[in-house]
Amino acid sequence: MAAPYVERFYSCVSAVYDLIYGRLQVFNSGRLRAPELLNLFPGARLLEVGVGTGLSIPSLPRNIEITAIDLSRKMLNRARRRLGALGRDDVRLYRMDATRLDFAENSFDRVLAAYFISAVPDPIKAVLEMKRVCKPGGSLLFLNHFHSSSGLLRFLERVLSPLFCLVGFRTDLDLEELMTAAGLQVDRVEKIDWFGHWKAVRCINP
Repeated sequence: MAAPYVERFYSCVSAVYDLIYGRLQVFNSGRLRAPELLNLFPGARLLEVGVGTGLSIPSLPRNIEITAIDLSRKMLNRARRRLGALGRDDVRLYRMDATRLDFAENSFDRVLAAYFISAVPDPIKAVLEMKRVCKPGGSLLFLNHFHSSSGLLRFLERVLSPLFCLVGFRTDLDLEELMTAAGLQVDRVEKIDWFGHWKAVRCINP
């Protein structure tokens, strides 16, 4: 699942992306919880990595500084149209690779990755970049599906992951392994669906 493939795939599905990720309650519930879990405050500098079509933006307050990036131009174009419809001029959008963020260290108070980290070809490198640009003591929030702890389900997720990679994301991402590799400790975990397959995971940057 190389970066050019991911970009092409999400560019192709950009027109129908909102029909899937914008209407299912599991995704909406996470976005609604994000501002509180991030402990946002007036004037906070927030980076959203993998903004897609901007589905998280309506839930974010207007009294913060928002910077958002995505690899797909078509996704960003849709995000710009959403911002125009919302009348929001407080969001800066950039086309950027999450594994090579063009920001200085300690640039942001908070970092959000909503339903994204399973879609990036190198999740460890992406999280390390998110950690680098987040200020010490700042919050990083991941809304995502992580590898199940259940033996049978875990086995199925691992077996099926190569197939899911063909549609832009993986099902075998292990939360503990990811955070250990990135040098982050989990501060809080919340289920954002009935079965706990999707989670909100908050880390505090050391």
